[in-house]
Amino acid sequence: MDIRNVLEKLKPVLIIIALFALAFYIRAEAVNLGGVPSDGKDFYTGPDGLPYFSEMDSYYNYRLTMNYINRGILGDTLVNGRAYDLHSYYPPGRPVDYPPLIVYTTAAAYRLLNLFGDFSLREVAFWIGAFIGSLCVIPAYLFVRRVTNDYGGIAAGIIVGLIPTYVAHTYAGFFDTDMFNIVLPLLVFWFFTESILATDIKKKTAYAIASALTILVFSAAWVGYIFYLAVLVAFVAIYLLISRYILREKPVEGYTGKLEWLTHQRELFPLVVLLLTGGILIGVFGGFSNLAGAITGLFSATQIQATAQTTAYPNVYVSVSELQVPQFIAGGKSGLMPGQGTVVGGVGGIMVFIAGLLGVASLLWKYRSPERVPEKTGGSGLKAGKKSKFMKPLKNQGVSDEEKRHRYLLYAVLMAVWLIMSGYAVTKGSRFIPTFAVPLGLSAGIFTGFLVEYLRDSVKTTTSVALVAFIAAVVIALPFSVSVAIKLLAGVIGVGLVYSLRKPEIRAPIMMILVTLAVVAPTVSGAHSMTSSVVPGTDDGMWNSMQWIKKNTSSETVVMSWWDFGHLFAVAADRPVTFDGGSQNTPRAYWIGKALTTSNETLSLGILRMLSSSGDLAYETLDNYTNDSGKTAEILTATLGVPRDEAKNVMVSRYGLTEAQAEKVLEYSHPSKPKPFVLVLSSDMLGKAPWWTYFGTWDFEKKTGSRYGYYPSLGSSKPEVVNNTTVIQTVNTAVDDALVGTIIEKRDNTTNATIAIGNNRTVQRIKPHKLVIIEGNLLVRDEVVDSNAQLSLIVLGSNNQYTTVIMNRELEDSIFTKLFLLGGFNQTSFRFLHQEPGVLLWTAA
Repeated sequence: MDIRNVLEKLKPVLIIIALFALAFYIRAEAVNLGGVPSDGKDFYTGPDGLPYFSEMDSYYNYRLTMNYINRGILGDTLVNGRAYDLHSYYPPGRPVDYPPLIVYTTAAAYRLLNLFGDFSLREVAFWIGAFIGSLCVIPAYLFVRRVTNDYGGIAAGIIVGLIPTYVAHTYAGFFDTDMFNIVLPLLVFWFFTESILATDIKKKTAYAIASALTILVFSAAWVGYIFYLAVLVAFVAIYLLISRYILREKPVEGYTGKLEWLTHQRELFPLVVLLLTGGILIGVFGGFSNLAGAITGLFSATQIQATAQTTAYPNVYVSVSELQVPQFIAGGKSGLMPGQGTVVGGVGGIMVFIAGLLGVASLLWKYRSPERVPEKTGGSGLKAGKKSKFMKPLKNQGVSDEEKRHRYLLYAVLMAVWLIMSGYAVTKGSRFIPTFAVPLGLSAGIFTGFLVEYLRDSVKTTTSVALVAFIAAVVIALPFSVSVAIKLLAGVIGVGLVYSLRKPEIRAPIMMILVTLAVVAPTVSGAHSMTSSVVPGTDDGMWNSMQWIKKNTSSETVVMSWWDFGHLFAVAADRPVTFDGGSQNTPRAYWIGKALTTSNETLSLGILRMLSSSGDLAYETLDNYTNDSGKTAEILTATLGVPRDEAKNVMVSRYGLTEAQAEKVLEYSHPSKPKPFVLVLSSDMLGKAPWWTYFGTWDFEKKTGSRYGYYPSLGSSKPEVVNNTTVIQTVNTAVDDALVGTIIEKRDNTTNATIAIGNNRTVQRIKPHKLVIIEGNLLVRDEVVDSNAQLSLIVLGSNNQYTTVIMNRELEDSIFTKLFLLGGFNQTSFRFLHQEPGVLLWTAA
């Protein structure tokens, strides 16, 4: 057996295994919780020893998968034959209209793995995103290798497999549908291009059907699958226009019929097969109405920003970061790796961005330029017979010059169309950055493959090879830390120079490897920095709070809070919730925000009772009478905080409702048998205050709200004695180059505190509007200090440690301030239930 021939045949498999191992290893790094101090990791680890999921949609997917395994349906029950979720948006719950692929795939993996061992569903859910997300290296490598060589394929596999914004949604512990959003589109495009390039009609048809089947699978993962069909249609149409009317390529004539003509259209035939087969399959398995909805949704998806406000109520989608239009480039630790929230940083860095654009240009250059066949050289130059086995350009694959030109143009048009359409999608929200990064990464791989070919053929002397190697090594090291950079520079350059001097025939491969690494290094660095700084989305404080609710409340108890943790509440407490990630874009954003922001405790309690007992029925019923959501909100605001009889009188006498209308509204706004509820207040809500206050202060006429915020100290501080005065200083936030903090002074049994704004040079001390000082459980001071000031201050002291919270004066008496910061001081409407680190639970008094 010839080992070399065997290895040559196995080479693509070995490369794929290596690429997958790299992508999975970086994603698996998240399990180590690099963003958490060593002594705090247990706080972010669940009872099963695994870190908590990193974001809240993971808990929704997890609960649906549990339902499917235990009940055979995604929901809690069936309503008229339709799966229904009674935990979400309570009451009345909502139908489970959710792409089921993540549930089916995870359930299948769970059952398969448990044939060989004992694995919990959470273990499978924790790791499956990293596994499936890493699979995208396979089609990326094969797709680019087809038109360039292994160097290009490897570069494409690494860049696409480690797109920072994609890794951020597919590392271990991130259990969401994003795992399918690159590997499946890549398979669609790979099968489709293979269908175009195939010469045998059977292979051409088989690849087109494989592409259609992949689209069918993708349609069960994300409604946005239709976007990729649109790209393929646009690509084929534009390619045909260019080839027929710009390049004046004459179509072959003389076919006996339309069917024979169609089967000989190498680009059009696969598209027809794909659209017909895919349309039929999706219509049969998913419903033709859903297919039509996906097509119309393609056009409405381009209007995300324009439709941010479609009703009189505020739209919470404006607070979702993924729907914000991203900056092009900003921030970051080096020019090669800008901030990952930007377009350039999100796709893998400036190197990838530039290489991706040059990839299209290089395809066009290859199309217009004849192949360069390197001549044999003497001396220390590259020998033609010693060409790297990684290099298999088209001319060595039995491909004619005409076919080569066809492929180059085909890939160039596909990359250009794909880049333009996905680039336009990015202007509608940062969630589309990974969509744009895929063609950019493939194109960068194509450029890399052509670049190393050019360098192999053009750079021949020892000095020039060493110079290219040195530059490549510097670029490799730039995205990494200084210590790692020194090791890379010393090691890589040393090895490269030593071997290039001793063995001239491997000079070119070393240079080409370094160039390839230089292109992918920023992407690898960005992905690794992402997974090595992970902090889970929740902790023991929240989880144990939910476990307390599960053990100490009735099954009909409703859990209420801002929407972010709703999915977690439903899983950990096994109780219905009013507001979660699947229902945030509803009027409940306004009412929950108002319940937290108002200083009227009876109004806040009335809002929570209304939502937990009747949901939306009160304001929906009242809307039928007023035809004005603003007027409805005004009426309910005036009546929810007062007894039923008084509320009826206000509705009738002040707002002109009939007695029958008022009684109907009161049935829902002032329920006779209100459902028990638990209000969850947590430390994360301090940072989210600008959003829930924005919705809670919504002005229905101006269609805007006011953002108010809390600025807690970054840590606790101990007192220091200075000139017979005890001084305590805290730092609360930083604005540009200035620090905002507090200075607390204790002297002669008198405690005063001021807000300090300044830097190392000057400090300006400002009196707060209201000052509240609490020592242990003793209220030391609670008074208005400066009636004109815009900021208020709370000082909390315990065991000789002090923390402070600066806030907008509008929040000093809010329900959130009273219940979370002041522990329920000076209010009688809510009763304290339970406390865990960073979490307080309240119910109606």
